[in-house]
Amino acid sequence: MLPVVKGLIARRALLNFRADPDIVQKLLPKPFTVDTHQGFAIVGICLIRLEELRPKGLPAQFGIASENMAHRVAVRYPVNGEVRPGVFIWRRETDQKLVQKFGGRLFPGVHHAAQFSVRDSGDEIEMEVKSCDGNTDVCFAASSLAKWQNTSVFHTFEDVSEFFRQGDCGFSSALNGDSIEGMQLKTLQWSLTPLAVQLKTSSFYFDPSRFPAASIEFDCGLIMRRVSHEWHEIKETPEMQAASILV
Repeated sequence: MLPVVKGLIARRALLNFRADPDIVQKLLPKPFTVDTHQGFAIVGICLIRLEELRPKGLPAQFGIASENMAHRVAVRYPVNGEVRPGVFIWRRETDQKLVQKFGGRLFPGVHHAAQFSVRDSGDEIEMEVKSCDGNTDVCFAASSLAKWQNTSVFHTFEDVSEFFRQGDCGFSSALNGDSIEGMQLKTLQWSLTPLAVQLKTSSFYFDPSRFPAASIEFDCGLIMRRVSHEWHEIKETPEMQAASILV
């Protein structure tokens, strides 16, 4: 069993889209089902900078830092006779070579290589991510908002905060492609801030072979900063019944 890994979430930006649930369901392996909100699937990009990442018990100075990205969707999944909320992750990227090498081998989560360019002043952030194959390139600019905007399918900030708080269990296809593995992100506190986002590039979600015209639309942005966290391996994972069509 893997040891608990702890560290600091220096920055975690969530770029969220509302999408046609029937389209999204076709992109999921069974037994995962889309978790809808106001009739929409909620898909998105999680861009997270981790610092001081190390096995729990080691001093922070032994930890590593990395920029990471995940393309994911809110789902529900069966385990031990009940249905729980979580997220399914189609793709992960990182600039940390150790994570690229050992992800999906020594610990859950296959990670592709990517280059991250970040300018972050605190109130404003610009990011460009170039993936190894171009399939998950992202470019955006964002600034902090004082209050929640009513253009989202989440009517209140409390709604959106709770929706993402409960999705702390993340699952993805294992390296062999025929099983599921999972990690739980336990944040030792929970604090989000809304973002105004100018999205310039999202090659994964704007690819019409995955999401046909009018099947997806940007919904909202959120950010979290300076949060202590732990990663726990999930042992009770659902059994894959059919492989995802995406890699």
